[in-house]
Amino acid sequence: MLKNLSIPQEFVLLALDRDTNKLKSIFRMHVGLYAVMACMVELSMNGNLAFDQDDTVRISNSASTGEPYLDRLLAIIASEKPKKLKAWVSYFYYFKQKEIYKMVVESLVDKGVLEIQDTEVLFIVPVKKYADVANARNHIVEKIRAELLEKGNVEDHTVALVLFLNIKNMLNDYFSDYEQKTLKQRLVELRKEDLYGKIKTIDVAIQNIDSGL
Repeated sequence: MLKNLSIPQEFVLLALDRDTNKLKSIFRMHVGLYAVMACMVELSMNGNLAFDQDDTVRISNSASTGEPYLDRLLAIIASEKPKKLKAWVSYFYYFKQKEIYKMVVESLVDKGVLEIQDTEVLFIVPVKKYADVANARNHIVEKIRAELLEKGNVEDHTVALVLFLNIKNMLNDYFSDYEQKTLKQRLVELRKEDLYGKIKTIDVAIQNIDSGL
């Protein structure tokens, strides 16, 4: 079950982690939007989307992926005129991101990875807590540790996940100071991957929107 989790599912799992670092998790911005863009990267790796040289996003295979949140994203992209990646970031910044993000979370609940627990803040405000009942976060972190901290190839899936996590400052929470030194060196190598350019474009576009540029 855990081996079949997608990039956005793993990203959301770690983003929902309130135990490792409660303060940082509360103030993380645009998790939903980054999750949507992780869906787009997942679709490109699956062969459903293609990026032109100018970063225009095009559908290359409209067949169902078997995942409702990915199929919904494909349907949205198909219903709009072709846009560059930066323009899609702006589109989802204002539209549909909550819908897609909710579907990713629901997919984790359906898989039995997350369990929704009702709780309260200060015993007054009702909130939902997502319990990692499958211990999936440890599995993900150990996979990253095995691929990045040891010599050998790193799967494209792991590269994408790590780059998203690093941009959102979500990596160091899970590694010791000693491990972080090696991790930093591997991240320098990963920035040479073509995929880094796409994820950097996403991050810069979100920052520019926040800044009103």
